[in-house]
Amino acid sequence: MGDQPHCSGDISTASAIILGILNAVSGLAAISGNLMVLVTFFKNRSLHQPCYYLIASLSAIDLFVGLTVNPLYILLTNVVPWQYREKHLLQLESFFAMSSSMIIMHTLCTMSLERYTAVIFPLRYYSFVTVKRTVIAAIITWVFGFTLNAFSFALDSQDLPKLWIICGVLTGLVPMVIIFYSYGKIFIAARDQSRRIAIAENSVSVISRDAESTENGAEITPRIEPKKAKKNAWTVGIVVLVAVSLSMPVSVVSVLQIVTSDLCRRRHYNRAWMWAATLSLTSSAMDPWIYAMRIREFRATFKRTLCIK
Repeated sequence: MGDQPHCSGDISTASAIILGILNAVSGLAAISGNLMVLVTFFKNRSLHQPCYYLIASLSAIDLFVGLTVNPLYILLTNVVPWQYREKHLLQLESFFAMSSSMIIMHTLCTMSLERYTAVIFPLRYYSFVTVKRTVIAAIITWVFGFTLNAFSFALDSQDLPKLWIICGVLTGLVPMVIIFYSYGKIFIAARDQSRRIAIAENSVSVISRDAESTENGAEITPRIEPKKAKKNAWTVGIVVLVAVSLSMPVSVVSVLQIVTSDLCRRRHYNRAWMWAATLSLTSSAMDPWIYAMRIREFRATFKRTLCIK
C-alpha cells in the first residue's frame, strides 16, 4: 500500500509553486530585516544592554532560518522529487528546522524571564541581569539546541519519534509554561501599578500647584524606567504571541505524524505539514519589524543606520 500512487507525499504543482514563492519571499524578508537589525545593534553602543542582546540573538537565529530553512523548503517542494528526499535531505531539513525552533522558543523564554525581572524586581534588575550573563544564556541556548537535535543523525529511524517527542516537549511545553507564568505575573504587576498611579494622581489633584510641580519634577522621572520596562515586556509578548500562533498548526500536524502508524496517512499529513511549516517560518520575517516599530530607541538607531533623516 505504501508504494501506491495515492500514498505519495507529493504536493500538486500549483501548491509547490505557491509554497516556493512564499518561502522565497519569507526568506528574503527574514534575511534583509534581521541583517538590518543586527547591523543596527552592533553599530550603536546605546543598544548594548541585556534586552537588546537577546533581541540580537533572536535576530541571528531568524537570519539563520532565512538562509537555511526557507531554501531547503523550496528545494523540497520544487526541485527534489519525493522518492529521492526520503532520508538525508529530510534529516538535514529536520535538523535545521527543529534546532532553529528550539533556539527561537528558548530565546523567547529567556526574554520573558528578563522582562519578568525588569518589571517585578526593578531594584534588583541591574545586579542580577548583566550583559555577561545574558550572552552566556544565549550561547547555552544555541549550543543546546544544535547539540540535542544533532542526535537525529546518529539514531535509527525507529528511534527518531522518541527524539522528536523530547525535542517537542523541550521546544514547546517547557518554554510555554515559563512564558505564560512570567507574563501572568507581569500582567498582574502592570495592573496593580496602574491602580497605584491612578490613586496617586487623584491625590495630586487636591494638593497645591507648588506640590504638583514638585511631583512633576521629582517623582514622575523615576516612573520612566518602569514604564519603559513594561513597554519592552509587551513588545516581547507580541513577538511571543506571533511565534506561538504561527507555530501551532505545524505542531498539531507533527503530533499527528508521530502518533500515526499508517504510512499512507502519514504521507498525506506531509502535504499539510509543508503548508504549516511554511506558515511558521514567516515569524522570522515578521520579528524584526515588530520590535523595531515598538521600541523607540531601536527605531531611532534603525533610522540612523539606514541614513534616514
